[in-house]
Amino acid sequence: MTEHRTLSKQNKYYLPKETFLTVIHYCKQYPEWEAILNTNTDTVKAITYDKDRVQTSFDSDATADLAIRRAEISRKKDMIDQTAKDVGGSMWKWLILGVCFDSPYYRLAQQGIPCGKTYYYQLRRRFYYELAQLI
Repeated sequence: MTEHRTLSKQNKYYLPKETFLTVIHYCKQYPEWEAILNTNTDTVKAITYDKDRVQTSFDSDATADLAIRRAEISRKKDMIDQTAKDVGGSMWKWLILGVCFDSPYYRLAQQGIPCGKTYYYQLRRRFYYELAQLI
């Protein structure tokens, strides 16, 4: 994980340290959420077959439970995506790469980010501030 410095209280995007760390760790879950949404679509694992009988798990409805879990994860992922779009505009994908996938600026620069370091860090600070207001 890259090192993040907290901002001074004079900065307009200031967040208390605990809130700042909460937002950072919330964003770090984004790749896991993407993987779950792309792969976890099967509820067959809740049913085991025996010779004489079919045995289900204790959950009353595995399909409903999976749908509820996927909807919650999708809502969280969409909240991050929408905040990045609102803050970054056309830079939102770069912002997601940097914030959620822990890519430092020099790696983004190697991939062709179309802005300077100062502007990117300003966008990132604003993104953290805006997302903290939503969480």
